[in-house]
Amino acid sequence: METKLNQGFTLIELLIAVAVAGILLGIGVPSFADAIKESRISSQYNSLVGSLYLARSEAVKGSAAVTVCPRESSGSSQCGGKQDWDNGWLVFIDRTTVQGEATASVDAADEIIAVEPSPKGDNTIMAVSSATNSAAGTAEVGFVRYTQSGGADWSSGSIVVCDTHRGASYSRAINVVLTGDIRRGLPQGENKAPRDVYNQPISKYCSEPS
Repeated sequence: METKLNQGFTLIELLIAVAVAGILLGIGVPSFADAIKESRISSQYNSLVGSLYLARSEAVKGSAAVTVCPRESSGSSQCGGKQDWDNGWLVFIDRTTVQGEATASVDAADEIIAVEPSPKGDNTIMAVSSATNSAAGTAEVGFVRYTQSGGADWSSGSIVVCDTHRGASYSRAINVVLTGDIRRGLPQGENKAPRDVYNQPISKYCSEPS
């Protein structure tokens, strides 16, 4: 009579397999998590850049300024203040601008042409500008407005997307100069943090994770 042997793992083989799986998971899971964070901040950066390009294009083609402003709250169709960029933002044809206003407003004569939802995750967004076009005296601002010439209605400024999990070196800076040109902030030298429009590392805006 022929005897069949049961095929299976020995205890030692099982322990080796579990150890190898643990090593692979230890390598793969952090890499996957970093890939998600990189994809998320890239998406947020690209959405902001796309909105700025849309605003500039529509301002040049149309008969009025076009404004990009943070939403008052998630789901709102009204502009919020300078600390509300994390609620998403609006792009609208701004036919009723007010000289020197700190907060933009969507009025009855205006037309919303794009709405961006609140960014996923807990990255933070801020816009900073300076009337003197220097690193000194920069302050947070509540909107970016393009005129019919294609220029920005500020001396120059930056929109900063801070990676709250990985710090300034992984964050993004969108630099908008007086002519309206949109440029990505890049690092220089040993400091890996991108630089704002004033050539300052955005570590001054983005805190390092604890």
